[in-house]
Amino acid sequence: MSHRERGGGVVKRDLSNNWDAERTARFFWGMQENEVRTMHYLGLAYIVLSRRPRLQVKVPLSTQNYEDGANVGAGERGGSALQLVFTCPSNYPLQVPQVEIVEKRNISESLEQALHGEIAQTLEQHLGLQMIVPVVTRLQMLINKEVRRQPTQ
Repeated sequence: MSHRERGGGVVKRDLSNNWDAERTARFFWGMQENEVRTMHYLGLAYIVLSRRPRLQVKVPLSTQNYEDGANVGAGERGGSALQLVFTCPSNYPLQVPQVEIVEKRNISESLEQALHGEIAQTLEQHLGLQMIVPVVTRLQMLINKEVRRQPTQ
């Protein structure tokens, strides 16, 4: 049977019968699991706070020269550290996750503003793709760059 015999024109497929809510949810959950696996394979430190109903991941970041308060003398800066908490919506990665900067150590207001700007830009650039790993990588580079700018004491 030729194309014209079938009525000509473009034949549109109706995917609604084959793509139900359960399959959609499974697809997004699989994408979120892939992101966690990627962090594992790259050797990034992370803690999965919850997987359902939403993926929530905590990721610590610190500069190479970061020392906790027990090892730093009075008035000395021991590098910078922070933790990021990613809360992914159910349809992640088609919608951006909520990203919070928590437990900041030696993070100036200007650096925090730069971090928030970098988060927003990275999420926008990676919409529909994995977003957690690119955000973590860019912020790690940004805080390391900021430490190199600081004068040594």
